[in-house]
Amino acid sequence: MLIHKVNNSIYYFCIFLAFSTYSSFSFSKGKIYGESKTLSKEYIKYENCRLKQTLINIKDGQKDGYKCVYKRQGKGKDVTIFQPSAVCQKSFKCKTEIQ
Repeated sequence: MLIHKVNNSIYYFCIFLAFSTYSSFSFSKGKIYGESKTLSKEYIKYENCRLKQTLINIKDGQKDGYKCVYKRQGKGKDVTIFQPSAVCQKSFKCKTEIQ
């Protein structure tokens, strides 16, 4: 009977040791050595620019293509894009202006 209790206690001790070792590794903190590349990086912010109007661009008295004028979602000046056709896309992501 004494041998049976010793075998059970060794068995339970091994299970306890296995679970305590496993849980300490799974909950350990991660460390970053050196400088963080994401914290020092400057991110470019974008906002929506929506089509305001399409104008004919006249240069030296002749038609030179079209102007697509876009209004920013936030504050800032309108964005103008020159192109050869009158088909302008409805909106796009433009860089925000620093004010």
